[in-house]
Amino acid sequence: MNVRPPYRVALALVLLAFACKKDGPATWDIEVTGPLARTTLTVRDLFADSLIESDAQGNLTLVYRGTLFTVGLDTLLEAPDTSFRYDYAIPCQGALNFTPGVSIINQADVQRFDLNDVRLRELHLREGILRMDMVNMVGSVINGRMELPSAQFPDGPPVLMASVPAGSPALPSMASALRNLAGARFDLRGPQANSVNTIQTLVSASLAEDGAGAWVTDQDSLLLAVRYTGLVPEYARGFFGQRTESFGPDTNRLGLFDNLVSGTLDLDEATLKLRIDNGFGADLRLRMRALTALNSRTGEAIDLQHALMNGPLNVTRATDTGGGFSPSTLTRVIGMGNSNIDHFIESLPDRVAYALDLELNPLGDISNGNDFVYHSSKLTANVDLEVPLRLAANELTLQTITMVDLPGNPSGHALRSGVLRVFAENGFPMQARIELATVDATGAVLTVVPVQGLVASASANAQGLVVQRTNSTLTATVDAGTLQELYDGARLRIRAAMTTIPAVQHVRILDHYAMDLQVTLEAEYMVNGDQ
Repeated sequence: MNVRPPYRVALALVLLAFACKKDGPATWDIEVTGPLARTTLTVRDLFADSLIESDAQGNLTLVYRGTLFTVGLDTLLEAPDTSFRYDYAIPCQGALNFTPGVSIINQADVQRFDLNDVRLRELHLREGILRMDMVNMVGSVINGRMELPSAQFPDGPPVLMASVPAGSPALPSMASALRNLAGARFDLRGPQANSVNTIQTLVSASLAEDGAGAWVTDQDSLLLAVRYTGLVPEYARGFFGQRTESFGPDTNRLGLFDNLVSGTLDLDEATLKLRIDNGFGADLRLRMRALTALNSRTGEAIDLQHALMNGPLNVTRATDTGGGFSPSTLTRVIGMGNSNIDHFIESLPDRVAYALDLELNPLGDISNGNDFVYHSSKLTANVDLEVPLRLAANELTLQTITMVDLPGNPSGHALRSGVLRVFAENGFPMQARIELATVDATGAVLTVVPVQGLVASASANAQGLVVQRTNSTLTATVDAGTLQELYDGARLRIRAAMTTIPAVQHVRILDHYAMDLQVTLEAEYMVNGDQ
């Protein structure tokens, strides 16, 4: 909080200034006192409000909920762009006259999508385009038609039709037809319903009935090319194969300790719950190769030690509810009794690194071709961290940066060196060392102002709960150069480095604990020195 200081000068000195007025202004030194800054530090300066939960008694728990990693649909199933081509050459010798309306193509065909080891029986599309291109070398308008009897389109029959103008071998004509496949459903079992990745097509083409017919030779032909592009599955069913995918090493940012400047802490209790939700209709086997806490400020890296790092986690498949799914869930509780989670958290990490292997269908096709996936299906590893704020601290540092308001202006003030007094009312069961410094707009330190004395710990009862706040006064000497920095726009940085006494004692932090700080300036002031 910034307070405009009511600097006070003794009334007698002011009167004396008028009584002793000579030719030209007189100058002399006096002392003035005024507040520079006032602030209150709470546990919420250590941790963001969103990370702290409080019970009815005011006991605080640091709670972090986040996602360690997510595996989406594209890892399990990716539908490639696929092209099919139908070439039809007129089987004749010499020249033949084709009458209007005559059919030159009428055939059923079977095409297979290349999906590697994935064997699909059913596919619903969220997005996609079906395109049919026709190239005509016959001297008549030709009407082309392609039907997909095993498909269902939401906007009408599963048919594409195009009419291509007359052409010649030397100057072919072209035409195209497009169909939006959003909402389309494909039965990929083939015409006998006993295959996979297979679609039947019925292709036909005939000369226009209202045309004049055409003379054709063995040099004349008709080409049809069909292309599926931008396919995004909404739902798929079949067998998704048996393979292993590796992820990482990779890192996720952890915003738990962003407000902590330095220092260490020792936890009395910590629990991490790892919850794996599987939205895929396939069995999975997960192997964690690494889970490491990283502190980029100190360079420290702590590997998690727990049974889940020693062996695979078998994750059962989700349940298809018809139009949706119910994920399966696997939970592992990582506590101080079965891991080094306390050291993991006490390293004050700002990132978590992980690496893992994911094995798909480790036991093979046990669903008999009934694996499934929805567009919203995913495998997610969520972490829930709970740390009751009962801890031992050593120089656990938090800070606030504030502007100060001084009389005069940078080129016309008359303040000289002086003494800063820090008045502290401490409600924490920890003593504190106060650091003062001037900093620029980027937070870079300009001048460190050494502070004499310590803030005494609040008085606590046998249970370690604060029963009375304590008052302490600390001092620091400030020179004219440092005052000039403040006049020139520097800000005052206030740090409190808190330590439990004795250092190994774990104390409970309650919601109402706070430390009030007020910084005042007692400085030499030259009367008329700014004229």
